[in-house]
Amino acid sequence: MALTAICAKIRSPIFSIKNPEAFQVGITLPIPQPSTLVGALAYCIGVHREIGLKALNIARDMILAARATIESQAVVVSPVILRRFRILDKGFEAKVSKAVPPFKRFLDLISQGLIDEARKIIEVELTDALYREYVTSAIFKCVWILSEEVKPEALYLIQRLGDTESLCTVVEVWEASCKKIEIKVVETKYPLPHYGEDLVNVEGSYLYIKMCDEHRTLKGYIIPCERKMHSTRKGIRFIAYTPSTVKIRYSIPHEVFDVDGELIVR
Repeated sequence: MALTAICAKIRSPIFSIKNPEAFQVGITLPIPQPSTLVGALAYCIGVHREIGLKALNIARDMILAARATIESQAVVVSPVILRRFRILDKGFEAKVSKAVPPFKRFLDLISQGLIDEARKIIEVELTDALYREYVTSAIFKCVWILSEEVKPEALYLIQRLGDTESLCTVVEVWEASCKKIEIKVVETKYPLPHYGEDLVNVEGSYLYIKMCDEHRTLKGYIIPCERKMHSTRKGIRFIAYTPSTVKIRYSIPHEVFDVDGELIVR
């Protein structure tokens, strides 16, 4: 099996992917999770080859590992209260059997000229709000390790990473040399799956977070970065993620990809 790797440097003004274990509040992951990167490449393949949704299975079959790391010196976490209009889902649902759906009542009131009453349905019944985190002014380096060749230029088609509003700009793409090795000590800046019994020691600053892997299976990952509270000169406090490097020691050799001298654990 031939190995190849394609890379992209991606700038994201606002970035948010809900932590899979977060409940009711949209706490974001610090980086794109592997499943998100699979989806991004699938979109590129689907558009580039004009094959649509078939590209998702193709991408899943060819991707051996997909990882991202923060390239910025630090990225700031910005919490917001997001107000949403739920017209297309809640508007057509009746709370009790045989009740008139809210949007149907809205149309009836509009036809009668009762504008104020109609507005209450849209602005009260069909809205909700939630706490949401965003990572701002982030630059990510994303790496896809593949068993088949894909032209790196296709990555310029990526329009967003994460949630709908997480628009991004692909700054640079390139192809990298890649080889597979097996070693016991790994120094890396990329997330790696947590292997319980085989892992002997972890050195460096990291977060332990569950993310979806390349096949959307929830797994624990060691993410080399810090989440810390900072203060400005005027005393304004804010939370930021800063990238780091970790050194992992295993009791037995682990399969690792060497991508232009950087190590990625599968």
